[in-house]
Amino acid sequence: MHRYIVLFSLFCASLPLQAQNGKLSGTVKDAISQSPVSYASVAIVDTNHNVLDGVISDSLGYFQFSDVKNGTYRLLIKFIGYNQKKIDFKMSRNQNVNLGTLLLAPAATEIEQINVTGKAAPQRHSSDRQVYRSDQYKNAVGGTALDIIKNLPAASLDAQGNISIRGNAGILVLINGKPSFLDPATILSQIAANDVSEVEYISSPTAQFDPDGKGGMINIKTNRKPDTGFSWVLNLQGGLPSIDDYNNKERQQRYGGDIAFQYRQNKLELNGSANYLRNDNAGLRDGDVYTIIGDRQTFFPSTGERSFDKYNYGLRLNGSYAFSEKQTLSLGVLASRRFQDRVADIHYTNRTIQPSTGQQISSVNYFNPNLQNKQGEFYLLDLAYQYKINPTHAIQVNGIYEYANIYGSTKNGNIENGADTVQWTYNPYKNPLQGLRLSLQHQWKIGKAVWVTGYQLRHDSQKGDFAYYESNTGITNLVLNPEFTGKLNATNIIHALYSQYDKTFHKTQLSLGLRYEYYQRDLLLLNTGQQFPYAIHQLYPTLNLMHDLGSDWSWKLAAARRVQRNNNFELNPIPEREHSETLEQGDPELLPEFVTNAETGLVKKINTGSLFVNAYYQHSKNPIQRVNAVYADTILHRVFTNADYASRWGMEVGGNGELTRWLSLNGGLNIYNYKIAGQVLDYQETRENQDWVYSVNTGIQANLANNWSMGLQVNYLSERPTVQGVDSRFVTPHFNLSKSFMRGAMTAQIQWQNIELGKWGVNEQRISTQAHDFYTTTNYVYEKNILLINLKLNLQRLNEVFKLPKSEFGEKEF
Repeated sequence: MHRYIVLFSLFCASLPLQAQNGKLSGTVKDAISQSPVSYASVAIVDTNHNVLDGVISDSLGYFQFSDVKNGTYRLLIKFIGYNQKKIDFKMSRNQNVNLGTLLLAPAATEIEQINVTGKAAPQRHSSDRQVYRSDQYKNAVGGTALDIIKNLPAASLDAQGNISIRGNAGILVLINGKPSFLDPATILSQIAANDVSEVEYISSPTAQFDPDGKGGMINIKTNRKPDTGFSWVLNLQGGLPSIDDYNNKERQQRYGGDIAFQYRQNKLELNGSANYLRNDNAGLRDGDVYTIIGDRQTFFPSTGERSFDKYNYGLRLNGSYAFSEKQTLSLGVLASRRFQDRVADIHYTNRTIQPSTGQQISSVNYFNPNLQNKQGEFYLLDLAYQYKINPTHAIQVNGIYEYANIYGSTKNGNIENGADTVQWTYNPYKNPLQGLRLSLQHQWKIGKAVWVTGYQLRHDSQKGDFAYYESNTGITNLVLNPEFTGKLNATNIIHALYSQYDKTFHKTQLSLGLRYEYYQRDLLLLNTGQQFPYAIHQLYPTLNLMHDLGSDWSWKLAAARRVQRNNNFELNPIPEREHSETLEQGDPELLPEFVTNAETGLVKKINTGSLFVNAYYQHSKNPIQRVNAVYADTILHRVFTNADYASRWGMEVGGNGELTRWLSLNGGLNIYNYKIAGQVLDYQETRENQDWVYSVNTGIQANLANNWSMGLQVNYLSERPTVQGVDSRFVTPHFNLSKSFMRGAMTAQIQWQNIELGKWGVNEQRISTQAHDFYTTTNYVYEKNILLINLKLNLQRLNEVFKLPKSEFGEKEF
């Protein structure tokens, strides 16, 4: 590893350094959050209001003009959702002027007496990303970052908790710009929603980002940079047990809280949080399955409980210290724990017939008690150092270490007639993961352009220990089954070199990038000695363009090549008996999914918000699918495989705005045509499925008198095709009612989640697959009508409210 860093350091050192004279520069930031305003339009005009030159700020809000002639000028800065800023200045030839930090005020401001209240723009758009302020989604209060993500215009969440963007389940999650090796649902469920300030959906990431995730990237921003001093916020949540009766054994528990703080003093910035959330969910499932083996057809419909007991808690700390104007050191720490018990106590009615004659061969009823436990501890350490050599050159070194101790088990039984044991199985496992990322990056500002080059090393390893015990005489007489037992070592190594070139013109920003990666994957089954190596060289080009059309219209164009790599769960060939009717198994020879994306869109700024429309196309090679096959008469083999190809083309529209001074609206519609084709497992026929899919996320919020507010948010996902079948629609409406007290220092909120709407099937999803020798359909019914109470305390503001007047006489005497 040392030699890679040395070689890349020599590479960066060999770049020519270049001094520039006669420059005007500055950094554009949000006046409320102090966060950089990326891709703001900056123009120089003369005394006759003629535009002489224009640039667009970079991702950090920085802009620069070169060769500005001597004279008197005005600088104009504007961006969607903000008021235009004007600055008059004088320039002498060869002068180097840095205007420092320039603050843009949000477009919506209210003045009452001497109080000025500003609202940051709920949405912002740039060439590669859409930025959403988290506090506009009131139904996520007290939840996790996952509850925020599902409200984004092109996002959808299914009944299994899988997040999709533009129909893609594969996304890469960043926390404050730092990636994680964990899957999206795991990492997002460990970040409190109240700790999130903004969410960035990066639909077309540039070459300096990992190409992982066919659906792009989600960046969770927790950094809040306050004014000098200390501030902190406390949130408490409690919920009622299930209102409806799902015939579950245990009552649900719902409670939690989180606390976040920010501190800024001189050269030091700190922010952190701690959170705990217990959020059980009741539910049931209803299934119908049959298999055909020769001249035997077996039916085994089922019904019963399917509920979840789950909690998570964690700590987060981020800090930075500026040793000087040139040197900054940043540190980030994340530690968390996640626990989940899934109870599935199912009653089966088994019947076997002879299809050729219709004669019944056998019939038996049995009960399947099933408990699946998943838990783990997760730790992440991030260290970054930035050195600005001069106004033109800067170097950044970054290292991320991640450790996850993942373990659990599945207990599964089949009991005939409530007394006689047919079979017991027990699957314990340990699956710890370690990961390391190192990167070295050089940034070179050349006039109105920025050239970024860098090297990244990624190395992760996972050592799985999977056991399978079974018994036909009782749970205390379990015996190890070596056929389904084993140990697996998996290692992934990626070397990446990238170059990114950004150029700003009068009204246009152009970004071109190229990333080279060597990817090596090694799997070793220790119990058999089998090895499954895989290695590949790949190029990932990127293009992003944004142009200011005038009249508050902007146009963007983007294209990129990406990859959806296989995780170790998909590759693990050691079988697991998830419950009575399924045997799960991965494929160690599964291929990565390579994806080509292209999109174009328009953004329109309106008086109270913004509107956007994007059209996109995606083609996937080797799309990864989870499919079923017949394993035994009452067991389906659930495995992962590659189809041949998939294509997706569609459009998303969305926006936000104020219908009146007290009523605001946010929402989005995503509609696309999806086609997937390929030969599945050992079935000879080529499967093909195609259909239109759409999702709608929309919310309305009303600010009422006496500091009351209420809102309604609806998330709808239509029916979706798979290579073997179809997943039904999924709809979840939520209502919130809030009241603030003590000049906003305290806010109380009631949430009514998953509102039942008659026969709409709220919070239910049916999944169906079939082939010539089987058919299965299962309806998952999750809890409706959940009531939660949240209390938010701004302790800094509360302290100001409760300050008592001092005794002038007593103070003097003392």
